[in-house]
Amino acid sequence: MLYTFQMKTQSIDISRYSFNEFVTFLFDREVPPETAKRDRWYWHTEVAYVPEIICSYYVRLFQQPQFLRARFSKPQLEQAFWAIPSKNLDCSADRIMWDSDLPFAAREECVKTMADLFRNLFATEPLETSVQMWWDALCYDWECGNKNRERGGEDEQMQDVLFQTLTSILAIDSDICQGAALHGLGHLHHPETENLIQRFIAQHPTLTKGQRDYALAAAKFKVL
Repeated sequence: MLYTFQMKTQSIDISRYSFNEFVTFLFDREVPPETAKRDRWYWHTEVAYVPEIICSYYVRLFQQPQFLRARFSKPQLEQAFWAIPSKNLDCSADRIMWDSDLPFAAREECVKTMADLFRNLFATEPLETSVQMWWDALCYDWECGNKNRERGGEDEQMQDVLFQTLTSILAIDSDICQGAALHGLGHLHHPETENLIQRFIAQHPTLTKGQRDYALAAAKFKVL
């Protein structure tokens, strides 16, 4: 089934979807023309879903994403990987990671398996902009003050989970993965960021001046 681009709001119930049906829902979509790309399908879609099921589907997808390259075009992948971390999709990974009705351990696993997504797909398929901007939606709350480590609780716990995940991605031997991780670290504002990035720079003496400057900017939380 190919989901076509629509401006009109639609409602869809994916509560009984299998994993393959969920993948189709996210990826098998018409890619709108350039002039319409800023009006994305998931801004006009209301989704009914079971959080426990969708969380498990994301874990499965992130752990073994390689099949996506054979099933979908690069524009379809790009579009879906903008939707998945978005705050605008009802069943997004962002919504799942903050759903307090789910056990924290399940949400932690969902976030940590994002490192597998980077290692097993993005390291060799950087797409266009979605990979580099993946962590904006997931980490920016700490930069703008919506989340604050000093409050403790999940603000602190989830920040630590994200930091651990970004640390794993920074260790992948891939410029695109390292760049995306630095971008996320620059927005996350974790207190161990500067130490991590200084170690990264010391362990990578062949970084270009641009890469090193970007890493230093991330260490000071001065990335765009």
